[in-house]
Amino acid sequence: MAFTLTSQHPHAILLRRLFLAVVTGSFVFLVPWVAYLSTSLPAHHEVRQWDIAWVGFDCILIGTVGMTALFAWLRRQIFIPWAIITATLLVCDAWFDIVLDWNTSDLLISVLTAVFGELPLAALLFYTARRLVRLSLQMAWVLTGHTEPPPAVTQFRMIDDDTWSPPHSGSPQSPQ
Repeated sequence: MAFTLTSQHPHAILLRRLFLAVVTGSFVFLVPWVAYLSTSLPAHHEVRQWDIAWVGFDCILIGTVGMTALFAWLRRQIFIPWAIITATLLVCDAWFDIVLDWNTSDLLISVLTAVFGELPLAALLFYTARRLVRLSLQMAWVLTGHTEPPPAVTQFRMIDDDTWSPPHSGSPQSPQ
């Protein structure tokens, strides 16, 4: 016998509320934290393990690019989050390379690698992930018996047992 936790189950409702409280609380905390950091951090700071930090970041980036490529080759849905993770890390890499090389002779190389490498690849990955999400939602929409066109990606609700049930008594159902 399998236990199914529906979206209306009290435990599911509690978990959703807890999740929303944590995420919203994190947002509320980060706004003053960034304001504090912008006024308190020194403009210059010497650090040890600079090389370890960047090599470690690039190793993580290699891993995410590899996983993204693997799941793209295998044509698996799990490609979508890997593409988003990889694209996000590429944007972060471009940002930190440029900002940290701002007043150095390496700035031109950082800008060139960002403009011709990291940012175009990130844009391609974000675009492809969004397109595949859209195609997946369209397919699920059709497979669940809907005959009207699906809503825009931004209008789909989170998937739960009520969202994808086929329309009843001829009245079209759309995510609310």
